[in-house]
Amino acid sequence: MKKFLMGLCLCFALVGCQAKPNYTRNTEMGAVVTMTFDEAMEKMENKETFMFAFTQTTCGGCLWFKENILSGYIKNHGFDFNEVSIDTEKNPQKIIDFVAENPNPEKFLPEGYEPTDVLTPTFYFVEDGEIKDIFVGTDITEKDFDQLIQKYKLDEVKE
Repeated sequence: MKKFLMGLCLCFALVGCQAKPNYTRNTEMGAVVTMTFDEAMEKMENKETFMFAFTQTTCGGCLWFKENILSGYIKNHGFDFNEVSIDTEKNPQKIIDFVAENPNPEKFLPEGYEPTDVLTPTFYFVEDGEIKDIFVGTDITEKDFDQLIQKYKLDEVKE
């Protein structure tokens, strides 16, 4: 019984001691920003910290993410969800070259796909102009997405 109570107390301590962000989070509504690939590359050249995602207008996974995770999450997380719709790009070869230079992590690849394939949705988390994290697909949970937003302080209150 004593071990059970100690285990129960440990569980409560672990749940109650989850790490809180070391910055003030913006709880206003965020925005979905449609940008071109060139605009995303300009932000990288300017050494900005931001995220962007390759999407397609007819991509079922992209629509699922937007409807099931992003639509609720963005209501009280003030950050820009930057979206590069690959089916509206005038020069898709630039995107193909970008993915070849920044291949998809093997762990996210569906069967039959290569690391250099352009897949949607693919999320890029950029810090000071450098790609730090890439997440491919819709297996991202709201909690995982929130951890990435916090990791790069994308919803930080700007003073």
